[in-house]
Parts: sequence; C-alpha cells; structure tokens
Amino acid sequence: MTDLHTHILPGMDDGAQSPEDSLSLLRMECLQGVSQVALTPHFRVDKESVQEFLKRRQNAAERLREALDGQELPVTLKLGAEVFYSTSLAQMDDVDTLCLEGTNVLLVEFSPGLYPRDAADTLYQLTRQGILPLIAHVERYAFVRNDPNLLSEWIEAGACTQMNATSLVMHAKQRKLLFSMLRHNLIHVLSTDTHSMAKRPPMLDKAMELVNQHCGQNIAQTLQHQADTLFQGEMPRLPDPVPMKKLLGRWW
Repeated sequence: MTDLHTHILPGMDDGAQSPEDSLSLLRMECLQGVSQVALTPHFRVDKESVQEFLKRRQNAAERLREALDGQELPVTLKLGAEVFYSTSLAQMDDVDTLCLEGTNVLLVEFSPGLYPRDAADTLYQLTRQGILPLIAHVERYAFVRNDPNLLSEWIEAGACTQMNATSLVMHAKQRKLLFSMLRHNLIHVLSTDTHSMAKRPPMLDKAMELVNQHCGQNIAQTLQHQADTLFQGEMPRLPDPVPMKKLLGRWW
C-alpha cells in the first residue's frame, strides 16, 4: 500500500518530534503492509519562504536517513509537503518544488471551516501549469460534510481528493457519509495523515478493511491503485463523480 500524507519527518511540525518517533511510525506503516510513504510536513507561504522550508526539510530528511541506516525497513520514501491553500499558489514561481519528489503531485490543505470559493479556479490554474493538486483530508472540512457535491467542482477542475484513515476507523458516526462519498467516486485516495503514535497513528490497514467490508473489494483496490499511481507521478484514470442526494437530512 501507499501512504501519500504523513507527518513523519522529525522536528518539522506537530508530527514526529525525533528520529526515534519517525522510526516508530515507519515500523508501524511497514507492519500494516505500507511500502511507499510520502513525507509531507506542513508548509504555509505566510509563515516562511519556500527556500527556508526546503532547507529545513532537507535537514530533517538527513536526520531521518541517519536513523534509518541499518534498519532495513522495506519502504520507499519521497519528500513532499502539505501546502496550506492560498489564492497565490498558482502565481508562485517555485510552487513546483513543493510537489511530491519526482512527481507533479501537490498536496493542498484548506482551512477547516472556511469555504474557499475561488478554489476551483486556483486548482484549474495549477493544472494548467502541469501540477496535479491532491486535496488533503476532505472529510474534515465542515463545508464538505454539509455538501459533499462540492468535491465534484474540485475534481472537474483537475484535482484528486484524499481521506484520512482515522476518520473511518475512529469516527463511527461519520462512516455512513464517508462510505457514500466513496461509492459516489468523490474520494480517490486513503492516507493516514499520521502525526504520532498517540495523535493519529497509522491505521491504513484497518481503514482499508472497513472499505472492503462496506464498499466492496473493487473500491478498496481502486483506492490503493490510485495512490500507487500518484506516488509514481502518473495521473490515474478517475471514475466520474456521481452526484449525491440529500433525503431526510442525510446525504445518500
């Protein structure tokens, strides 16, 4: 399996704080059958420059490589970033340097409660530059839970969407909605967004098992294939999103 969203690099953000923390998370990923991991620490253009971020990330990556020496963990790592959304993203000359290493995939995060009305236009502009936006943990945004069909606008603009494994495993009350979003082709990738063993540990295997049980083997395999394809820097052939309908206060 492939995990496209993690905070495993040591000392970069609110994720792993030490190389030992990073190793613990990577060991758990490997035990669950994850063999490809994207290292995506938080980046905000209003907090630091791209070059400052890349320098910090390189230093953290070197600390992790030293810790991995001799561990023989069966995992391939790629550097990336979780980029906080800004309308200026499409105008940044160096935005491509924040993409997942060796690819054009850019993990983008929105503000939890503020609907970005200009997002579809900005995402489309990014795709015109050859960048493939991957929208992080879409199920965590209140405006998406209130109207999941908003995801269709971003998908039509050229973006892919990602859901957190813990949202399925740890939040049983949301599962019916999340399973429906999966069945309607509104979610393309399942990732961990892991931060630590205590705060959002890796649970990709359990989440995939739930998807297999409630949505079927075909959807579970499609999620894995699409994550694998993005990790290799290729655009997966996405199924068309199917509009959801609201009945008796619930989305179906």
